[in-house]
Amino acid sequence: MTNELSVLLMKIATWIYVGAGLCYLAYFISMRRALGEAGRAILIAGLVPHVPGVIIRAIVSQRPPFLNLYEYMISVTLAIVILYLILETLTKTKIFGAAVVPLIALAGLFATRLPSEVAWTMPALRSAWRTPHIVTAILAYSSFAIAFGLAILYIARERTGEESTAFWTQRLPSLKVLDHTAYRMIAFGFMMQTALLLTGAIWAQVVFGRPWNWDPKEVWALVTWLVYATYLHTRLSMGWRGHRSMVLAIIGFAVVLFTLLGVNLIGKGYHSEYS
Repeated sequence: MTNELSVLLMKIATWIYVGAGLCYLAYFISMRRALGEAGRAILIAGLVPHVPGVIIRAIVSQRPPFLNLYEYMISVTLAIVILYLILETLTKTKIFGAAVVPLIALAGLFATRLPSEVAWTMPALRSAWRTPHIVTAILAYSSFAIAFGLAILYIARERTGEESTAFWTQRLPSLKVLDHTAYRMIAFGFMMQTALLLTGAIWAQVVFGRPWNWDPKEVWALVTWLVYATYLHTRLSMGWRGHRSMVLAIIGFAVVLFTLLGVNLIGKGYHSEYS
């Protein structure tokens, strides 16, 4: 097994996800059930090369595939696929895929354009805390990505009004359903983001002798937590629902993207050594 095989499998998976995204969009436009079923089947088919691609990467690198940005992105993409399929199964609603599955395709396309050379683990990263720390980050950011897609659908649905017969109204679930579904995804993501900060603090204590080092990615992970904490606080304590909450969900995902990608462009830190 070689890294080249893993990269090839990831490229195949990505183009399958592009096809799935197109099917979900076609289903959204036409509301033909066959297109929704095809989109789901193609999305599941993308796991056939994706899962072995991630496993081969782990075998080649002799560690969990979570070290650099390429590995992080292929893992995040996989997590979004799995979480979305669970959501679709539980809600029995394929229309969410019109927003979420194109995000999966974009994440995959971005990942396949990153440097894919195998990086070796620096001594500070050889810790039992690395895997739970990064797994919780992957689950948190994947959940927030799905919530972002739902927030976009909410804003589109809201603009037409509940009683309208416009294009969006005829195709999308009620505002209440979209709001509640996004809330559930954010609540799960927030728990994972909390676990991310806690495991990171423990890991830093073990390696550096202090739980907080003001690394740029640490700081922005905390900012992400604060944004989604604000979302939950305003919802549960102040009764915010709907538009204001969806705006916070969109802002939160913008912060997620900056935490995941933008921080590396503006500052150096020990996270920059591997992601």
